[in-house]
Amino acid sequence: MAFLSTSMARRLSLTAGLTAIIAFVLAHPTCSAPAKVNQYCAPSSCGNIHNISFPFRLKTDPQNCGDLRYELSCENNRTVLYLFGGKYYVQEEINYNNYTIRVVDSGINKDKYSTPSYSFNRYNFRSQVSYPPTYTLYQMKKTKSEKFPELSRGLVLRSCEKPVNSSLYLNTSTCNNDNSSNYVSHSSKRYRYVKVGKTNAIDVGDSCQVEKMFRTSWPRNDDPNISCTDIHNELEYGFEISWLYGICESFCERGTYCYLNDANSVQCAYNGA
Repeated sequence: MAFLSTSMARRLSLTAGLTAIIAFVLAHPTCSAPAKVNQYCAPSSCGNIHNISFPFRLKTDPQNCGDLRYELSCENNRTVLYLFGGKYYVQEEINYNNYTIRVVDSGINKDKYSTPSYSFNRYNFRSQVSYPPTYTLYQMKKTKSEKFPELSRGLVLRSCEKPVNSSLYLNTSTCNNDNSSNYVSHSSKRYRYVKVGKTNAIDVGDSCQVEKMFRTSWPRNDDPNISCTDIHNELEYGFEISWLYGICESFCERGTYCYLNDANSVQCAYNGA
């Protein structure tokens, strides 16, 4: 009986010890949890952008403010977004109502026609290794077709060995006072053209090759005729990208996706629902 009492005492002691450990863990859930970013830091500003707040942050902000994936720089009093190896200037205010940000290529000259320094198209987003992606080219808005509408359209700069006579092509040599835009290199003369909208392989031409692809959110009508002024306005306006997908988990549970309703309120839904 003495042996049984001792054994039982040991079991009771072990059970009590485990119970105490479990109670301690439950009472202190933050011991092993990572520190969360602060969504309520005071907004930052740079140049004419005065509403840099969660999820965005400036490099100079405290580390616990904003989301590092949405870090911006303030350079020469201009707000800069580095994206896919390119440098882009943030235009006007960041839109926290429809979760978009509009940017323009840093190589665009607002006073005269110029072409972007970087090539940018939808294929850039396929190279994102993070999931969910930080930015998307479409607005996560529920539509009757169940497809998310794109926030911008494409522009393509192509060079050709021979002149192209097509209403779909704008000869960029007519956009400058000199003929420098006609040359890809000093060794051979090539002709440069810009095409707005979707481009199919058949549209490229046998003697042409794509040099760069851009995006623009400039509103325009259905007039197929484009001018140098049109192209300049579209490039200077820049393009919008959405950041809602990247912070969806701030609104919805894991395993769900979020979208905007007609009132621009975030809604959550299960995948496949």
